[in-house]
Amino acid sequence: MNTSTHTDSNPKILIAGAGPSGLVLALALRRLGISVRIIEKAPTPALGQRGFGIQPRTQELFHALGVLADIQKHARSLPPMRSYVLPGGIVPLKTFHMTPVVDPTPDRPFVELLTLGQDVLEGVLRAALKETYSCEVEFETQLVSFTQDAGGVDAVIVKGDAVPGQDDTQRFDFLVGADGARGIVRKHLGLSFLGESRPSVKFIIADVRVEGIDEDHWHLWGDPKADSVLLRPTGIPGLFGLVVILAGSDIDYETVMKDHTVLQNTINTITGRLDLNLTEVVWIRQWTPNIRMTDTFSVGRCFLVGDAAHVHSPTGGQGLNTSAQDSFNLAWKLALVVQSYAPMTLLDSYNDERLPVIAEMLQKSTGLLDKTVGETNITGDTSRWDRGGALLMFDINYRWSPIVVNEQVEDRDDTTTPAAPRDPYGTYNNGLKAGDRAPDASELRDIPGGTVGLFNDVFDFSCHTVLVFSAATDPERYDALLTQLARYPRGLVRCVAVLTAGAGTSGEKIARVGTGIRVLEDTKGHAYASYHGRFEGGCDIVAVRPDGIIGAAVRSPEALERYFAQIFA
Repeated sequence: MNTSTHTDSNPKILIAGAGPSGLVLALALRRLGISVRIIEKAPTPALGQRGFGIQPRTQELFHALGVLADIQKHARSLPPMRSYVLPGGIVPLKTFHMTPVVDPTPDRPFVELLTLGQDVLEGVLRAALKETYSCEVEFETQLVSFTQDAGGVDAVIVKGDAVPGQDDTQRFDFLVGADGARGIVRKHLGLSFLGESRPSVKFIIADVRVEGIDEDHWHLWGDPKADSVLLRPTGIPGLFGLVVILAGSDIDYETVMKDHTVLQNTINTITGRLDLNLTEVVWIRQWTPNIRMTDTFSVGRCFLVGDAAHVHSPTGGQGLNTSAQDSFNLAWKLALVVQSYAPMTLLDSYNDERLPVIAEMLQKSTGLLDKTVGETNITGDTSRWDRGGALLMFDINYRWSPIVVNEQVEDRDDTTTPAAPRDPYGTYNNGLKAGDRAPDASELRDIPGGTVGLFNDVFDFSCHTVLVFSAATDPERYDALLTQLARYPRGLVRCVAVLTAGAGTSGEKIARVGTGIRVLEDTKGHAYASYHGRFEGGCDIVAVRPDGIIGAAVRSPEALERYFAQIFA
């Protein structure tokens, strides 16, 4: 065996797998200044639309990583779905929107689901890695084995053209398996993949070029209890995402996939349309539902993200988004530990926070699968295509997390009151709490001048942002807070005073307290409506984590210390 050191930058973290979860993790870590090596077993980038829905919450994460603008250049809004009267397949039956049509608000700047082929999305992320951070995916390179100890992970890596004895053993601080359901990391760790398979449910999914249909709608023919065809425009002229569900026909799937003439005839038969001309099959595969997850997402210095940890039905558009959110949650914690700013115990919160979210997500996506192809569904009922509400992922939260601190409920001696049940997808209707998504707020005046917003100009993925909501202008109050925050590593915590409208002159006084505080005037009241107006118990200090989650909602600098004591070593 030839033992060597990767010469790029002595990477601290090995990422096995270059799908969405691996690429998001690599991009997030490089943005935080952490060197990585990202490898991919496949010889070339994958083809296919596959996971094509980008939920609003995930768009916020891409915005924080600086890649949303490039994604928007290629993406399109989710088109309305149109079903057709059968037989005939030409006369529209219903036209409806799968997600609510709403305008952006000061706290939610991204409100519509975007569609973009996963292959195109991965290309955007790879380009950002290469052009911004000089980090490239190593294709046709695979992890074949690894061992770990208290200090790191030794990984054996093989290039596709390597001959026996030319493997590369390299030591990393951490290993992250983003290598999918069949990947080596989960298997090598000996983790179970609990769940079920649905061999009776089969789909054919493909990217096809079709003539004879408009590109303004997602077209649907068929019945949930029988055969169905769906054609979704991709934004690339003439290219559609195809789904064929053969629930009522005894047709050989392999023949349909291999023989394009048989596929054409199948589409024509189900739709009743002879004018749909299939000119090219760009990519095609058969899919059978597997609904599985591991019971832990980490073992020692090894972690799992995305499909390596959970697989499920694509109904609901949660998969790619959940995978990206896994990586976003993990990245800032890994970065702090690698840089010796945080204790290893911080990494335990990745499993504590993500496991309940994934379990709930599997229930939701499986329920939607049952509604989509269930035998009890009513023909013509479009409710099975409802993809709004919790599926937009705004309310996913970590209120139960051991590292969040919430002082909104006064301390009390009564310990017999049961804790509120976990609700990872957030059907709570009781205000804003620590563990929730931190809302945006626009039209803030940056004293001494300039208009800013929280997402665009204040929050930063590289640090915590402490927001202080108060009309008080006593410099001593801010002196005490700044003294507290000065204990933490420079550049990792920022302090921002958010004053009520009309407090501009007083704000200039606060701004002179020291260089460690930024002062904003909430000219339109958006920030107070989103935060202060939704908090209870006098909490006016909010710590927003790098991943856009409220880590603490407290009343004093001393309480804020309780939060940061868990974050920083």
